[in-house]
Amino acid sequence: MGKKSLFGTLFYFEIKKIFKNRFTVILLIVITAYSLLQGVFQAEQMGDYANRTRELKMAIDDRAIDDLLLDEMTAASDEYGVWWNETNCTYQALCDWVRKIVDYGKPLADYDADAIYQIRQDTIREGMELCALTEGEEQYWDEKEALVNKPLVWHSFDEVFGLFDIVQSMPLIMLFVITLLLSQIFAGEVKDKTDPLLRCTRGGWGITYVAKISAAVVSIFALTVLFGGISVATSLLLWGSNGWNAMVQNLMPLTSVSLTMGQFFCRQVLVAFAACLFLTIITCFLSECFNNPVVVMGAVFGGFLLILAGAREIPMTMRPLSQFLYLLSPIDMASPNVLYEFRLVGFEGHYLTALQFSPIMYVGISVLAVVAGYFVYLRRNVV
Repeated sequence: MGKKSLFGTLFYFEIKKIFKNRFTVILLIVITAYSLLQGVFQAEQMGDYANRTRELKMAIDDRAIDDLLLDEMTAASDEYGVWWNETNCTYQALCDWVRKIVDYGKPLADYDADAIYQIRQDTIREGMELCALTEGEEQYWDEKEALVNKPLVWHSFDEVFGLFDIVQSMPLIMLFVITLLLSQIFAGEVKDKTDPLLRCTRGGWGITYVAKISAAVVSIFALTVLFGGISVATSLLLWGSNGWNAMVQNLMPLTSVSLTMGQFFCRQVLVAFAACLFLTIITCFLSECFNNPVVVMGAVFGGFLLILAGAREIPMTMRPLSQFLYLLSPIDMASPNVLYEFRLVGFEGHYLTALQFSPIMYVGISVLAVVAGYFVYLRRNVV
């Protein structure tokens, strides 16, 4: 039996071991049901009022956000834009957009289009100053802002925003799936005392390690496609994709990134898949290091929470650590809030945004963890 045939046999065995477990079957049923419900009950789409007002909210789609549209909004709403019903809900989301830019404590009539765009620009500048950007980074964002056409064009986006919510939740959902399914991929052998049997068999060294890692990556990739695909497909079938071609400034008005909602969604999916790969490899690596499934699950969950807390609590003045933890946080990188991350990665005028760099970082760390895990595996076998 050649190496390729041996690898195929071991790979098939590892895949079968992952999916044949009774716990896996139960988990698949639960997560599949959750994915279906997530697509059905996605953000802003359920309820009788939402159904009745859906078409009304689209009445001003593809109109420039200028004085004419703002005057219509002011005339249709109360002084502060608080009370909404089926007679004026067409302008509710636009009012929320204005409030994201200007002061909440002043009447809407106090702001015309020029004032709103100036406040937007000033707020973006303040955000960059808080991030302590370099001169090169500020120039980068000035150039990107120049590519954003003004006046901005309004478009409702409840449907595509629901898709954003689905993808943003994928790393967290898959964190549970990955740790529960894969924490025993190496540690289980030691716990069940079956590792000596593997060592004395043909391929019990390097080929077995590669087969295990490959099986873990392929199985989690398939499950991510399955769970995410069910939610996204259900959402698209029930609610459509209104807002797909709208600019991201409709949702995140203070960003200078020139992307449509659909383009951001595609990048968001890429980040989510890279994050799931990262979580998969880290779980396998820790499983090999600790040889205890419970410890592995605790380490992965604990590390995930520490990174999440560190990304929020460590001040931006400690930029290297703060930025690294923020990039390392899958929840933040898969969120639309990543569009407000002004800190870049690069030098000498060549930069990548957090949205661009994070999947590269996840893949790079995963490769390093695979290599390191290989040597740990061999060392344990030798010992």
